[in-house]
Amino acid sequence: MAKRQATKGAGSHAPDQGRGAIMIQPADVSDLDALIELENRCFEIDRLSRRAFRHLLTSPTASTATAWLDGKLVGYALVIFRRNTSLARLYSIAVLKEHRKAGIGARLLNWAEDEATDQGASVLRLEVSPTNKGAITLYRDRGYTQFAVYPDYYEDHSDAYRMEKSLIPDICVISSPVRHYSQTMDFTCGPASLLMAMHAIDAGVKMDQRAEIAIWREATTIFMTSGHGGCGPRGLALAAAKRGFDVEIFVSDLEPPFIDSVRSQEKKEVLRLVHEDFDAQVTEAGIPVRVGPLSMDELEARFQDGKMSLVLTSQYRLHGDKSPHWVTVSGFDDHYVYVSDPDDSPEREFYTGADYLSVPIPRREFEIMAKYGKGKLQAAVVIGCKPSRKKKK
Repeated sequence: MAKRQATKGAGSHAPDQGRGAIMIQPADVSDLDALIELENRCFEIDRLSRRAFRHLLTSPTASTATAWLDGKLVGYALVIFRRNTSLARLYSIAVLKEHRKAGIGARLLNWAEDEATDQGASVLRLEVSPTNKGAITLYRDRGYTQFAVYPDYYEDHSDAYRMEKSLIPDICVISSPVRHYSQTMDFTCGPASLLMAMHAIDAGVKMDQRAEIAIWREATTIFMTSGHGGCGPRGLALAAAKRGFDVEIFVSDLEPPFIDSVRSQEKKEVLRLVHEDFDAQVTEAGIPVRVGPLSMDELEARFQDGKMSLVLTSQYRLHGDKSPHWVTVSGFDDHYVYVSDPDDSPEREFYTGADYLSVPIPRREFEIMAKYGKGKLQAAVVIGCKPSRKKKK
């Protein structure tokens, strides 16, 4: 069982076919009643609701296939995709118990991988119950590897294995030191990204809300487009330096970040004062500031040296929201930048933490994503290992 995700397509109800032959075809809303009946027969918990199924069957970021035998629906698979990324997720796959040794699951998995590839995905991920030995064997035989355990995943509070597979030859799923941490407030993507970066370098760094709020209080720019203030590169850099990390700042210009998003002249002035104060502290701390275009090659070189980067992006490219958003860069290869996104908001009900950890994003797309606002603001904070402490004589 790999719970959740949906479909699109131009299917009818039961297709015409020879007796005893399995037919795999795209699903559409005309299959809804049959899909709900099959879902209820296959799963006792974590069932997709009619509303969720209907939404997924009409979603442009979901695809569903159905398996028919002698005019009856005997299985389905549902794949979802994330916008502007190369990641797909096998959200759900189900086969009626009496047909589970007929190779239907394998054929549906074939379809899911082909569909993900056709949609431009390079990696397919899924969750599966540790008790579902048959599914785990199938996935492992097909090249899936376990990369994490999702605690308390199912409605009965049992865990789930997270598994993934590279869908493109010669591209390997990367091993990253980053562990996912979800921001707990709308305005703390920067602190959450910094926590992921620091923890990747020093596993002793605690990733919890207390640490998240402490960093936000230290790094906030006070005013943003609305609500609580977000964090700028200098504030985050100072927070990392305070915790003993080597730090480097990349910015495209020396203007106060986010100032264009504030209309009030009074608030603009406050932003300038906060910026000047952060700038003075950065100078006093000896933190280098590199001014100019953000180079992916430079960030990759630092990653290869064991350093971690948080990069400011446009939330619109990932989630459709017009706001600045910090993410942690968790790896590079010839084709992709891998990004761990702290914003796994509950309202995005069909995604889980696995969909936000080391997400492959085409390099060219990430270069577009890493520019915010009309001024195309670029910013990154690079942190390295804590400097070795001199032994006292």
